[in-house]
Amino acid sequence: MQHPLRREIWKALVERGLASPKEIADELDERTDLVSHHVKRLVKLSFAELAAEKRVRGAIAHYYRAIERPLIENDQWNQLLEENPMLAEHLIGRLVQAQLDDYERSLRAGILGADDEWYIGRIPAVVDRQGLQEAIELADRLEAEIADIERRSAERRSESGEDAVPMAVSLGVIKMPARSSAADERLPE
Repeated sequence: MQHPLRREIWKALVERGLASPKEIADELDERTDLVSHHVKRLVKLSFAELAAEKRVRGAIAHYYRAIERPLIENDQWNQLLEENPMLAEHLIGRLVQAQLDDYERSLRAGILGADDEWYIGRIPAVVDRQGLQEAIELADRLEAEIADIERRSAERRSESGEDAVPMAVSLGVIKMPARSSAADERLPE
């Protein structure tokens, strides 16, 4: 995505979950018609989709959401890992940093931990190769289910007018080096 405003609009859609061009224009201090043009380009490029419509003062407001794409597909990842392992490591670092940034933003805003509407878990496990594949498949199903939950929520919000609740789900299934002692099994309480 080369256009800087289009990139900012896509980021706003990712962060908000659901937004109209007017809301994004207000947030970015840009003209609504310009933002609307770029949102339509994002839809055409499969980076966003129309998620809901709502009648506002006699007109129909269109609400869009980002279609998050993987940073890199598996076959491209294998090629990158072979040809440029330092860049592959950098991309993983960016993804992990984005997850940490989500937690930090929520903490700094006084949201995370302010009530009981949150979950953070860590599950160290020892499995065989099939168990590892099952865990990866479970993560894929969870990603699809979260997308479905977001779609259903958008439909309910378009009918009820309820405010959006931005959220992030961070999940990773990674192989780990062998632990040196039983004391390393869990994080400190």
